[in-house]
Amino acid sequence: MIDRELPHLGDDERRRVLEERLREHAAAEVEDLVWRLERARAEKARRAAVRAADQERAEDERVAAAAAETVRQALACEDCGQQQAGGLCEACGYRRRTETLTVETGLLAATWTAVLDDRDDIDAVTTSVRASLEADIKHTQREFLDSVQPGELDTDPAGAASVLAFAALQTVEAALSDYRSNALERLGRTEEAEAEARRAYKTEQGRRWFRHNPNGADAIAAAAKAADTARERAAEYLLATRLKQLREQTAARTEQAPAVPWTDRLPELAARPMHTDTAGAVIA
Repeated sequence: MIDRELPHLGDDERRRVLEERLREHAAAEVEDLVWRLERARAEKARRAAVRAADQERAEDERVAAAAAETVRQALACEDCGQQQAGGLCEACGYRRRTETLTVETGLLAATWTAVLDDRDDIDAVTTSVRASLEADIKHTQREFLDSVQPGELDTDPAGAASVLAFAALQTVEAALSDYRSNALERLGRTEEAEAEARRAYKTEQGRRWFRHNPNGADAIAAAAKAADTARERAAEYLLATRLKQLREQTAARTEQAPAVPWTDRLPELAARPMHTDTAGAVIA
């Protein structure tokens, strides 16, 4: 390159220029290395600072969460007033879930037994379902109470209440499943579902691979299967649609009632017996 740029230089001068350029190149390499090392050190320091800040923030959040949890755990149950219940004791949590599922079960029954625009008819169905579920719950709880030794539950009233409330929840959960299956079965017999089944049957029977023998065993089996699937889908759609309508009607007519403070319920709670023979009354 030097020969091309400076063709008339002698050997000594050419050597001097070469050495000078090599020194400049080496200096540039050193300068670049120093710059890259400084940049690496700065990036390492930045990452360390970010990591330290993240750790500090995580620790602050952990401490804040622990403090909030301590405060929450110290809260009395807003339903029954039990102390140190985290705002809602186990038994009352089960009761709330049981109530929600009881309402849902009543609506499931109303989807096929009630006239959907007749509020009185819907109320009659849901009231009947609630009464039936309450009878089943009492029966389940009585069976449990009969299975324990006398006085066994007296040592832990809160635990006994939780067990009884959980038994009630399981009873309603099982009933909810049965009511849903029954609703789907009944809705599958409606004219809407049957019409969907007939359409699916004819569509499947008319497919090109069955046209040569639409009444053959294979064609009829496939058409029957398609009809059953269509009937089930129609029943599920009807159930979802009617439940949505019922929920909207219920929400429209029912204002959100404020929770009754547990302090206002103390006289009622104090009057409830806690011994085994009447433990069912604690949970009812």
